[in-house]
This record gives sequence, structure tokens and C-alpha cells, in this order.
Amino acid sequence: MIKETMTPTERTWAAIKLEPCDRVPVAPLMDVMFPSRHKGMTVAEGIAHPRRGFQAIVDTFDDVGGWDAMIIPGYSLPVPPDIAAVMQVVIGDTRYPGKEPGFSDDSSPQFIEKELLTVDDYDEIIKLGWTGFAEKNLGRFFPLDPELLLAWTKRQMDRYKSEGELWKARNIPSLCGALVMSPLMFLSTRRSLVPFTQDLYRMPDKVQAVMDAMVDDCIKFAIEAARTTGIPGVELILERGGCFYYPLKIFERFEFRYIKKMVDAFAAEGFITVMHLDQDWTLNLPYFLDLPKKMCVCELDSTTDIFKAKEILKDHLCIMGDVPAALNSIGTPAEMTAYCEKLIDHIGKGKTGFILSTGCTIPVDTKFENFQAMVDSVKNHLPSN
Repeated sequence: MIKETMTPTERTWAAIKLEPCDRVPVAPLMDVMFPSRHKGMTVAEGIAHPRRGFQAIVDTFDDVGGWDAMIIPGYSLPVPPDIAAVMQVVIGDTRYPGKEPGFSDDSSPQFIEKELLTVDDYDEIIKLGWTGFAEKNLGRFFPLDPELLLAWTKRQMDRYKSEGELWKARNIPSLCGALVMSPLMFLSTRRSLVPFTQDLYRMPDKVQAVMDAMVDDCIKFAIEAARTTGIPGVELILERGGCFYYPLKIFERFEFRYIKKMVDAFAAEGFITVMHLDQDWTLNLPYFLDLPKKMCVCELDSTTDIFKAKEILKDHLCIMGDVPAALNSIGTPAEMTAYCEKLIDHIGKGKTGFILSTGCTIPVDTKFENFQAMVDSVKNHLPSN
């Protein structure tokens, strides 16, 4: 086992700031599903009982011998008491295990994509701004008393803060005090992917005007959430803007200009941005050299070429990832160790600028012995060069 000379907090922040580490840090993206099953609960139980679900995450941490950082503290949402923020983060139709026909107690939650926003809504957002639109249309998306909704945000925020404080007491940093989508990500999921893509080509000026009307409010409530939680980072969810979905001319006009504006605003507050980059972003990587140096983490999910990412971003941004879900679920411990050591050698060379992590959330059906092998790999293997 490697002799450690840094705390998990020191090690993680050194990696983010491209400074030398005693070893590569490891920080899985951990939600309640795998820990609940690991600790003998169903996924439905873990989701329905916040304290038990969060405790399952903590117990899994102890069972595996600990890791270095939490990307988000674990269970709750950092939603400020702002109607526009609530709608941007949680509007949509999600089916939960144990509550819907065909969803067993051990199913993963499923987001059901629908056309919740219309072309007519575009005109209202442009006219009223995102906050004005959200306040006017609250009852359409959340048919309940606004006071109950705001009380829910307070409970969520209080729990998020307490979860972060528990990890802080263990010297385990949480990286994200806020969650926010780019305007493109939000519109593509709430308008739905195919109609939204048609809009990009049929009415590009209107879509850009909508995004212009949204972005400042997205920045505002992300900063408010991060200040409230006391965690100096933002998780920027960017799953649909990359080259897997759109050509670069679309990315440049409708995604990157807003990524840059958001990241620049967060950096001005002293916050890092963890860019959640699901799907393939390989062709988009050079654009990230225009983001603030050492203030972003590229969180990759095993579809982007992580080796190309290291080649391009090596002295500019930290890279996080990218253990494939299948390796956790159906691989073997030996296969896991071999893959992680390859990442440590090639992405973690110089012992800086790399955080070993899962490719997106750790799967619900992860084998514990595979997860153990992932965590152990950084504790037993230094980069070969």
C-alpha cells in the first residue's frame, strides 16, 4: 500500500489545481441505489427513507475503507427557495421504484421525457425571463401550494448541508454545493430531444433568445445554492450538447457560449465547476482550453476518449472518470484493477490533474468486490511515469 502524506481534502484539491499529489485520488459519483442494495435494503426503501438511504452511503464508505471525495454529498438536492430554481432542477416526470406498475422495488428511477414546454412557452420566456415565466406557470408544473413547495426546498437544503458537514468532519470534501443544467440541457429534456433539435434548425434565433433569457437566472440560483451550502463548487450538467448529438456549429452557438458564461461567473465567485459530460465530447475538448485554468473538472463517463482529453487538457483542467458502468456490474476485480491502473498510468502521470471516478453514477447492480478493487487501485498503484 502506498504511504500517504496528504489528507483526502489536500489530495483532491491538489489534483483539481494540477498540483502534485502523493497518489491519485478516487471519488465515485455515488447515489443511494447501490449502497441501499449493498446494505440489505431495496432501492425503494433507500429512496423513501432519507436518513437510512444516506446512512447506507456512509456505511458503504466505511465498508470499502474510504475514498477521497464526494462529488455531491449523497442524497438530497441543493435547491434554494426560489421557484425558478425549483423548476430548473426538478421539473419533469420521474418514475420511482415500488410506486409504478412494472417498477420493482429494486428498479432504478426512470426519467420519462415529455414535451413539457411548447413553442408558445418560448415567447413567454423571452418576454418574462425565466424567473417570471416560472412564477407565472408554477401551478401548471407543480399543482400544489407554493408554500409547501418552498418548505420542501428548505428540507432539501438543510439535509444537503448536514450531509456535507458529515463528510467535512471526516476530512472528505464535497465538490459541488449546487446543481444546474445548461440552458441547452434543460430545454432538450423539457421540450424533449427531437422537437428541441427541430427548433434549433427551424427557429435558431428564437431558441438563442430563450437561452439568453434563462442563463443569468441559472447562474444566480447556482451561486445562491453554493453560498448556502458552503461548498465552493457547482455541478454543471451537460449531457446533450456534445458531438454525440450535435455538430460543432450547433455546439458553438447554443452550448459553449453558455458554458463559458456560467463557468466564468462561478470562477469569479471562487467556485470550481464540475462539468458532467455524459456521452461523447471528444471533438469538443479543445474548446475547454478557453475556460478558466484550474477551475474546472471534466467528469467523463467512458464514451469520451479520456486519453485524448489528457493529451489536450493536460496542463489546463483536471480530468475525472471514467470507469465504465459495465465494469462495475459484470466485470471482475482483476479486470477492474487492470483498467484503473491503465488510467492511473496514463491519465494520472505526474500524480496530478486526475481523479479516478465512476463513469457517471455507480450502477445499482455493482458488485461490491469490483467497487472495492476500484477504490483499492489508487491506494496500491502509483503512475508508472
